[in-house]
Amino acid sequence: MEEMDILKRVGLNEAQAAIYNSLLNEGAMTPTELANRTGLSRENCYAVAKKLVELGLIEQTNDKKASYRVLNPSALEVLAEKRRKIVAKNEKFVKDNISSLLDIFYANNEMPGARTLEGREGLEEVYKDILRVKKDVYFLRTVADESFWHDNDENHDFLENYREQRALLGIHTYALTPVTPKATKNARSGADNAWSFERTWMPKEDYDAPAEIWAYGDKVAFCTYGETQISTIITSPVIAEAVRQILKIMMNFYKKSFSQEH
Repeated sequence: MEEMDILKRVGLNEAQAAIYNSLLNEGAMTPTELANRTGLSRENCYAVAKKLVELGLIEQTNDKKASYRVLNPSALEVLAEKRRKIVAKNEKFVKDNISSLLDIFYANNEMPGARTLEGREGLEEVYKDILRVKKDVYFLRTVADESFWHDNDENHDFLENYREQRALLGIHTYALTPVTPKATKNARSGADNAWSFERTWMPKEDYDAPAEIWAYGDKVAFCTYGETQISTIITSPVIAEAVRQILKIMMNFYKKSFSQEH
């Protein structure tokens, strides 16, 4: 039934949805009438109706002999929005404060944790996670990212905002990047300095895989570009340090072997 599906998606449980739907279709009813209509006990109907009143979905119409009726169903939209904001707030709180639990976990366990995300949202989550962690970044860049970030105004605006926020937080990025016209322009214009972005150059032909690697704090992120973008964030102090050291070795090699005059 479409109405029940809507009610459950708002977050109502089976009993709450049944009582709301009964009042919506039958009009005002007492707890006894609701019990006969739904098969729930009278006491349960009274308790559920009281909760629906608190949620702002129905109202009590008679003080002496309690009966209930639905309010305008637009109240369901208000409830859904309120719950969405609570979920988003809780999600942000968990992400901002999970590090203390991870510290305890990794003090007693070396098992890594991993998340894989798809699309632009996944790429954005990597960038947002870097801002949350607030640690310096070691980064292997792919040229495959240029069209994604720079051919779409919305993507480009997100990237610019990320760079500004990263610099404001004092996060320094050490990047191993292929030589491209856009990268060269950013280096020569002073944009890299403004973004706290330090490049080590390598020949474009040395790395053409459509994937980037980020090492920051206790995390490593692998981001691939293609028809669908895939981002995997691995949380492990050991793996993060290993990748960081590998990137440092590569940077030292190219600083010695590849001229930065190009």
